[in-house]
Amino acid sequence: MKAALTRDDALPLNQKLAADLEAANAAITALDAEVGDGDLGVTCRLGMKAALDLLPTLKEASLGDLILKAGLAFNSAGASTFGALVASAAMRAAKYTKDNALAAWDLPAVIGVLTSATQGIEQRGKAARGDKTLLDALWPAIETLEAAHKNGKDLAGALADAAAAAEAGAEATRPLRSKFGRAAWMQDRTVGVKDAGAAVAAMVLKSIAEYARM
Repeated sequence: MKAALTRDDALPLNQKLAADLEAANAAITALDAEVGDGDLGVTCRLGMKAALDLLPTLKEASLGDLILKAGLAFNSAGASTFGALVASAAMRAAKYTKDNALAAWDLPAVIGVLTSATQGIEQRGKAARGDKTLLDALWPAIETLEAAHKNGKDLAGALADAAAAAEAGAEATRPLRSKFGRAAWMQDRTVGVKDAGAAVAAMVLKSIAEYARM
């Protein structure tokens, strides 16, 4: 198990993320197509490929620069609302990492990084928790990480708890009505459908938690 994530984890972690998202691609696409344009699966595939192509070339980059450039590459290849949110999250995560001179992300750092990234998503999307977006998965995950840290859990255990909280948060979007994007046009038709962005956020956290336990 890992006590912290370093720049050496960037490539293998992203390889796992890409593989896990690809395995769920059909499910992501189908979920997004229920109330949107069904392109989220393609966005994830193209964005992750761009990040994976870039990371091996950044041999001297710091941890902050790696997350920043990978996030921007994701958005350039998978240009979309989701891609723009990923880029915003990456910029905030990178800034937090650089401002705090972090060479590794232990549990307190992960909490800080994820909080900063989520705040970036919130501000870029002008959304809030309860608006049926990926924020409904991310904020419960952050709160769970904070509780796990207070209870003395290690990084892998805290991330596992956070992934479960994110999945519960994604499931809790079903009775909500979408307020943003193409889904907002469908109004009541979005009630009963899990938000695709929240579902992907939960998948990402689950993948990271599994990696940390390796």
